[in-house]
Amino acid sequence: MCVIGLLLTAPLLPMAAVSAAGQTAQPEADNTVTRIHVSPNGSAQWTIRIRTRLDTDDRVTEYEAFQERFRENKSRYLDSFRQRMQGVVANAANATGREMRAVNFTASTSIQEVPRRWGIVTYQFTWTGFAAQQNDSLAVGDVFQGGFFLAANDTLEMEAPTGYEISRAEPTPASRDDGVVTWVGREDFANRHPRVVFDTTTESQQPDQQSPSPDRATSSPFGDTRPGVVLGGVLLVTLVGIAAYVGWRRRDDSSGSDQPESVNEAGDADDQTQAPAGEDAPTDDVATGGAVLTDPERVQDLLEANGGRMRQAAIADEFDWSASKTSRVIGNMVDEGTIEKLQLGRENLIEFDDADE
Repeated sequence: MCVIGLLLTAPLLPMAAVSAAGQTAQPEADNTVTRIHVSPNGSAQWTIRIRTRLDTDDRVTEYEAFQERFRENKSRYLDSFRQRMQGVVANAANATGREMRAVNFTASTSIQEVPRRWGIVTYQFTWTGFAAQQNDSLAVGDVFQGGFFLAANDTLEMEAPTGYEISRAEPTPASRDDGVVTWVGREDFANRHPRVVFDTTTESQQPDQQSPSPDRATSSPFGDTRPGVVLGGVLLVTLVGIAAYVGWRRRDDSSGSDQPESVNEAGDADDQTQAPAGEDAPTDDVATGGAVLTDPERVQDLLEANGGRMRQAAIADEFDWSASKTSRVIGNMVDEGTIEKLQLGRENLIEFDDADE
């Protein structure tokens, strides 16, 4: 792991030097949400959002200063990310024997104001040839040679192509809603995992999948590995590198040292239109001992911070949870007598059981 750390931080030395020279400390990352939207032709759009909680005026000022530097010299951040991902995709192509490219890289940064403030840096790029095609199915998994690592509290979402449905997902995801499967870290995926198979829906026959490339048409979704088993490690290095760009997690705040800054790339201003199945994007939910709070504990802390009463939709927005997960967590807490749920028109109001009426 130390070697990985060196690989990740080496390209960031210029930014560290800037910070050491006395400029505003770089923002720290609280969580990362990676969303992979597969297309009917086997390509996939990757969107990686790095979220920094802006819970004080000082953090807002720090993040705004970072945004200025980011926008003035975006290439400093984007070029390194592009080089890393192009290397990952090249290794995946060698390992699978399928033609692949990494294209259409973008980067942006924004501040989400509601219901709480988050600084968000977003990377987007398109990975062509990402999914293997077999008859009327698309399969994702063979690119993850050596497995895939998802850090604690981070989220991985995979969305089905238009006209397809999810027929198989391994390992069992944390949620599965409306064509999106979601895993929440920490998760150490096995070789060629996560695996997801998409089948065409009965009423859909995608015209753009009638003529797949020869490589993709002959690829077995989960066949034997090819040379290049190190891909999983390379992909791990790259994605953990994204986290390194935006700094250590808040559980390390007690060190008092300046952290590396968000150097991620972004797509567009859709930072608030998170995947419907996005989950466990925590607020400051990590205890001082480093233990991750349970979902009910997170809800309780959030209610306490908001006077003991909130709309259910605001809770879902705060944690980037899907509607089904939010309903499940809230329902269990109501059953346990921890909270009460009141219906006001079309809104659900959540409050502590002993909250003042």
